[in-house]
Amino acid sequence: MEALVPESSAATAPRKKFAAPPVKSACLACRSSRTRCNGDKPCSSCKTRNRECEYLPSRRGGPRIRKKSKEVSARQDPPVGKTEEMPFSAIYLENYIEPGAGLAQLGDKYKSSDAIFEELFQQPVIADTTVCMARTYGLDQAAILNAYYIWIHPFFPILPRPQASPYPEVITPLFSYQNNDFEFVEPPSPISLALSAILALIPCPQDTTPMSPDSIRFRRNYSQLLAKSALESIEIASDRPESELEPARALDDADQGSARIQFHPEVPYELETIIALDLLSVYEYAQRGNLKKMSLRANAALTQALELGLHTDPTQQDIYTDAKRRTWWMTYVCISQVSIVSNTAPTWENLVSNITTHYPLIRSDGEAFGHFIQAQQAILAATKFVMELNKAREAGQGYQRIFERMLELERRLEPMCTRSESWILDCPLTRPVDGDEHVLAQALKCIARIKLNSARIKVHRYCAFFDTAIFSGKHCDLKSTRDEATPSPEQQYLQPCCTSSFESIPRRQMTHSNGLSSPPQSNRSTPAASIVLEAQGPLRLPFTMYHSSDVCLRSALNIAKAFDLMPYPNPTGQISAAPIYLGPNSPMVTPRTMPAFACCAMQSCYALLMVKSKAQQLVAGQGTTTETDSGSGPWQDNLASVQAGLFSVLMTLENYASAFEALGGMRDQVRDKVGFMATF
Repeated sequence: MEALVPESSAATAPRKKFAAPPVKSACLACRSSRTRCNGDKPCSSCKTRNRECEYLPSRRGGPRIRKKSKEVSARQDPPVGKTEEMPFSAIYLENYIEPGAGLAQLGDKYKSSDAIFEELFQQPVIADTTVCMARTYGLDQAAILNAYYIWIHPFFPILPRPQASPYPEVITPLFSYQNNDFEFVEPPSPISLALSAILALIPCPQDTTPMSPDSIRFRRNYSQLLAKSALESIEIASDRPESELEPARALDDADQGSARIQFHPEVPYELETIIALDLLSVYEYAQRGNLKKMSLRANAALTQALELGLHTDPTQQDIYTDAKRRTWWMTYVCISQVSIVSNTAPTWENLVSNITTHYPLIRSDGEAFGHFIQAQQAILAATKFVMELNKAREAGQGYQRIFERMLELERRLEPMCTRSESWILDCPLTRPVDGDEHVLAQALKCIARIKLNSARIKVHRYCAFFDTAIFSGKHCDLKSTRDEATPSPEQQYLQPCCTSSFESIPRRQMTHSNGLSSPPQSNRSTPAASIVLEAQGPLRLPFTMYHSSDVCLRSALNIAKAFDLMPYPNPTGQISAAPIYLGPNSPMVTPRTMPAFACCAMQSCYALLMVKSKAQQLVAGQGTTTETDSGSGPWQDNLASVQAGLFSVLMTLENYASAFEALGGMRDQVRDKVGFMATF
């Protein structure tokens, strides 16, 4: 039995990977090819390859000079969530006017990676009982890939299926008091850096206070450091030594292949930058709340994917075919998600009009990926409809075409939603990922069901609630109460002339099937009875308020149920009946990652809150009966279902926000509404 090595001895033990640490400055050729340089002139690598060896000052600033300790008051960090150096007017515009500004945004710090690193590992001046730590995998690309299959693959399958189930994680945290050289912390490729940036947001299993302000700030800073390094690595990957040494030769010579090791054996080098950009696009949305940078990353990924022809299937398949298909379709999801969350027109659609790439194949369910992509296309179409409706409302005309489009979308969405309700989703919530991808199939079907029902809410939201604002922040295409000072003109026409409030419905018309009332037969039509007054004449709404409210309620509850069926990451590898905690002493359940459907959560909450408000008005206006007093009446049963749905969505947002800070804005809005309306 080996003797235990003291901690002090372990710290001085020789490194396993390299006999000597890396040099302070590498030659241009080694830096471009990302190979190890010994610092000689010429270096051993250039001497072996018989190439010119030249040194230039590093673009990253050269050797670091340690800053002297400053006064404690001077190095106090601002509290979490405080916006730095931003005037009030800018905060107001950013939070309440720009599309998607309801996300909690983190102020950009225009600093280099070295400056962030310098602040990250400053020596503490005073003793602190809180030890901040971040999840890191260093240079171990195998550990990063294993972590990807645990935390990211079930929700964002951009890499090929795993050959086997991931092994249980053993995390060695990076502590705030450590003063390691950055070269030993930074992974060597764009994709591993981008993955590390997302994984760093997940609290460590050893952290007993993961949501303390200091812990959140340390994870945020370290994650941003890795994200910036990933962008630098993407730029370096396209560099050529000849461009700096002999530009005249740069156009004559063919590009040389990369000398670094592939991150995944079935993913070619040219796909790694596209995958990294897709990951960074989600990072900018979910963590930074920056829709502009989200769009920049996704558009850059789309451009490179089109240049490589990933949107067309090759005539002959090879080992890389599955990786190319997954990379293309997840790039499509990222670029379409930009339009969905920002409520902007998809200007890229003409570029991808001739897609022939097949859907990736999942062994356990060959149709799951197709359902996922079709649901994404459906919610994109519904988002475009909302934009067209808003333009018609602003112009006060063009409703006839909008209502025809509404009917067309409903004919398309209704059978898709009905089919999604028949899917069997019985995979255990904590089942580890395997080669057959059972967990992935369940997650993709849950996401598809969420997006389809959210798209249907978008279509019926106007007929049901006239898009009345209830949230103070602007989330996706939902209006803010700050933007809606007065009712819209068409709402003033519609309410008195063609719709009746819930209070005016006779008691005998209440049904037990869905908790919504049917209007008197004399006021009903098939399928609509409402009128909009326009300059060119009266128009009929495609659906009654009652029908659309019923659709919104059922769709919102379906979304809440699908959230409950979403799997949880399992870093232990053992199936458990309940969600797994991050560690034996951690107070936090393992957070789901890659939240590409947070807007759907807000759509669900909006519909549930609106139906609940109207139902409560009806019960209050008609007085109490024996049924409602006993708490067993149909309205009480349905109000209980609504409340349960609200809490399901809130718990989902709580889970996501434990790792991704920008979603905290949505969580807080829902938390306020659910807390305020918790009793009925």
